[in-house]
Amino acid sequence: MSKVLLISVKPEFSKKILDGTKTIELRKCTPNVDVGDLVIIYSTVPEKAVVATCSVKEIIKRSPAQLWRTHSRLMGIDRKRYFEYFKDSDAAIGISLTSVDKLEKKLSLDALRKLLPKFSPPQTFGYLDRTQVARVGIVA
Repeated sequence: MSKVLLISVKPEFSKKILDGTKTIELRKCTPNVDVGDLVIIYSTVPEKAVVATCSVKEIIKRSPAQLWRTHSRLMGIDRKRYFEYFKDSDAAIGISLTSVDKLEKKLSLDALRKLLPKFSPPQTFGYLDRTQVARVGIVA
């Protein structure tokens, strides 16, 4: 586990990740991660908090139609919204997630900024280093 991927997810989808009905998170570009890398889930407005950690099981890159055909039941999104999201994209990226671990207490944006003063949630995804992760106490 070398890299730490921080993904921003709408609260409706972070809840689905936490309850296990969404195991593939969608993106339009491929994050630079490997199988087994740590993923931190940041739930966006109105929640504005880190809610869970998990690991990369697989990165799946297909055309939007192919990804929908093979993995739609794992994405936690309806067909219409899925194809609207990928309407101008040639590729659809699925980050398959495993070992989801809900934080006992959410780590709010305010708390994050006290520990990491320059912290800004990514628009889609970003990266943290191990020092930052240790400083906020998300994982050991």
